[in-house]
Amino acid sequence: MWLYSKHGFFSAAQHIDKADVIHVRSQFKGDLERLCKAYGIEPKVTHTPDGDYSYRMNFPRDVWAEIVKSEAMAIDYPKVKPALHDGTKRDRAYLKVFFTMMDFRD
Repeated sequence: MWLYSKHGFFSAAQHIDKADVIHVRSQFKGDLERLCKAYGIEPKVTHTPDGDYSYRMNFPRDVWAEIVKSEAMAIDYPKVKPALHDGTKRDRAYLKVFFTMMDFRD
């Protein structure tokens, strides 16, 4: 699952060894910490500069499910792009993904 939210960009998948754990990754410093702060979770982020994602953290599956549900319930904008634009490098990356997906649409 890829999740783009006001807190950042996240890639989530089942932990390779633990079915009850969701392994969440991010490319941008601070995204996981910001997400954790929003939900009162102590961040336990691992920096993996040589990995496919620079930052990683594990969440119990039920906690991750509640975060995703809460993120969906918190949508308060009529258009995604303007809500996520912040002029940072992350913003430029989001736009590249958007236009790349447009190039490949059916």
